Amino acid sequence: MTVPRGALGHPAVAVVASSVVAQLALLVSGPLVVRLLGVSGRGELALVWSVVLGTSQLAMLGLPSAVTWFAASRGIDPARIIAELRRGYLVQVVVTALAVGAAVALLSGGGWLRAVVAVAGVVALMLAVLGLAALQGAGRFGAFAILQALPAVLYATAVTTLFLLDSGSVTALLALSLAGWAVVAAVSMTLSTSGSGADLPSVGEARSYGRRAMIAGLAPIDTLGLEQVLLGLVTGHYVLGLFVVGWAFETGPVMVLAALAAFVGPRLSALRIGRPEFVRRWLLIALGLGVAVCLAIQLVLAPVLVWAFGAEAEPAVDLARVLTVAGVILGLRRITAACLVGLGHATEATVAELVGLATMVLGMLMMTLAYDPILPGLVLIAAGTVTLFGQSLVLIRALSPAVRASP
Repeated sequence: MTVPRGALGHPAVAVVASSVVAQLALLVSGPLVVRLLGVSGRGELALVWSVVLGTSQLAMLGLPSAVTWFAASRGIDPARIIAELRRGYLVQVVVTALAVGAAVALLSGGGWLRAVVAVAGVVALMLAVLGLAALQGAGRFGAFAILQALPAVLYATAVTTLFLLDSGSVTALLALSLAGWAVVAAVSMTLSTSGSGADLPSVGEARSYGRRAMIAGLAPIDTLGLEQVLLGLVTGHYVLGLFVVGWAFETGPVMVLAALAAFVGPRLSALRIGRPEFVRRWLLIALGLGVAVCLAIQLVLAPVLVWAFGAEAEPAVDLARVLTVAGVILGLRRITAACLVGLGHATEATVAELVGLATMVLGMLMMTLAYDPILPGLVLIAAGTVTLFGQSLVLIRALSPAVRASP
């Protein structure tokens, strides 16, 4: 495999390195949270977090993807695009925050404090993701790399402190997990970007592209927490807690490859020549990187899981192994989706993701009929494979000479 010239100083290296830092931070915070709350408490936290994160991501309506796409492909200052979208986006933020606060209050048996935390968290998340999208579109991958790792690092630091103090609750840990995103929002939305104001898209154009790219960008099979919500509703908090333990290892290859996709998509959008070669090179790099991360995790998974999460979590070992393999497939489909969005084929990327999502939902619901400890992992492998296959077919066609030569 040919490594890109100047590899150590390449922006992709910074983005991937930051994802590794975030993953290491999760490996610190994850076990400590289980020890503070227990497996069932960790499952409860995962359920509430899934509602906050999933609803926030959906409510963005793909606008962050649109900001990145137009800024990178047209060389536009993303701050100009955000200025055009600001009023409508703030309405989305407020409505979403209030709805999520009400939902969390119901899930918490009327807990108003947790609802307030959720409201603030939605605002922070929606502004932070838009700010990060602006940095991607402007090609400021160094700043993007630092900020994308910041929430996980701050959370790990705070959780470690609580563990040493032997203190913590679901609400407190939810607040801490969202606090880092507030910092990212404050910083990313104030960083200056570069580009011109020429060929500025209308609000209608931006929203239209955002809707087409939304599902592909969200990657709802495994990033919105829908699989955790379904699993929790079907099997209960204990099984969900075991899944979350395994998920801590699955995120290894997913986070690394998702970070790489955050570089590949915008950079591909800005290219005018050499697109097929660029895509082939980075897909090979992604495959090698994903397999390497998976193998490294598998070698240490069993002892690390028991040591980190305790004997109570040992039943999650086999599921964690399967989930780690699923992470490679799900991570690769993030690369193909980013390539398709970068080439202007957002609709096709979204359709493939929706087929994979339907596969995941059906698989999770079927666990009401029969449950096996590794079945959730197998369901994610099936969903990721379906999506990756569909997106790869479209990508091959999009890069073919006949299609590229067509008007």
